[in-house]
Amino acid sequence: MSHDFDDREGLDDAATPQGRLLFSRLTKHVRLRQLQLLVALQQCGSVVQAAATLHMSQSAATQALAEMERVLDIRLFERHARGIRPTLAGQTLVDTVRGVLAALEEVAESLAAIRRGAAAALRLGAIPAAALAILSPLLARFYAEHPEVHVDVHEDASTRLLPQLLGGGLDAVFCREPALLPGPFVFEPLLADTAVVVAARSHALAGRRGVPLQALTGARWVLPTANIAVRGIFEAEVLQALPDAPWFPVSTVSLPILEGLLSQPGAVALVPLSIAPGLQTHARVCRLDVQLTGRLAPLGVVRRRDRAPALLDQMLSLCAQVLPAPPAR
Repeated sequence: MSHDFDDREGLDDAATPQGRLLFSRLTKHVRLRQLQLLVALQQCGSVVQAAATLHMSQSAATQALAEMERVLDIRLFERHARGIRPTLAGQTLVDTVRGVLAALEEVAESLAAIRRGAAAALRLGAIPAAALAILSPLLARFYAEHPEVHVDVHEDASTRLLPQLLGGGLDAVFCREPALLPGPFVFEPLLADTAVVVAARSHALAGRRGVPLQALTGARWVLPTANIAVRGIFEAEVLQALPDAPWFPVSTVSLPILEGLLSQPGAVALVPLSIAPGLQTHARVCRLDVQLTGRLAPLGVVRRRDRAPALLDQMLSLCAQVLPAPPAR
């Protein structure tokens, strides 16, 4: 998976005068309770229900929304026959507010852990493949030596995790190598990966050696989601060899959902080798011996070149004990 990221240094200099003005108004006049209200209004579609959710009176909620619209000088919600809905500006603000509130919830967990006696905290992001193949064994080894450290792991797509790292909200992100990174950040490869075909153990081709891709003609595929690296191999290699391949009308990275779909007759899926062990825990899924030419970028960690937490360096030093040798650069 490849993504481009602009260096955030000098962002204030690039901001427009109007943008700086609105930012100043947000920081001076908008309260967290009002941000919670925005999310509740978008979820409920009703001032009455949103107010009840936040244990506010309807008049207080109406006044708080009106105050935000006055401060920003823009309409955030509009009325319709069944309630209210966000305007384009309102939805844009709500999308960002969700991230702000989620970050505050995460830091609250870290603070709670420190109050309970944790000596330090690490904030890590991971794509699903890296969480399963790298963080799972790494954390088990890390906690054997550092039982007092609170580790907050946020699992998501790298498109959402890397901006948090660049903004200082995470200490490291375990993912595939991005196409570009700002100068202060570096990617370290930790685990080689490749794409494999998996199916139920009852599949007709299970256990057969040297299965050609054409042998899967008529098989029904579970699609990987469009924003993960293995999807590119599926489109470039599988669909080139099997242009009429049918697939389920669902794309997923959820292992339980994938395992359930593979129980359907003739179902197969293309997945990273790194997540295959997570599918084989109940011995219902197996890897088919299908050779593919496409290769996935290695899994690794993105972190700052300097000023990285010492605990992160200590965690990464354990990789040699729990992971195969890292891929050559």
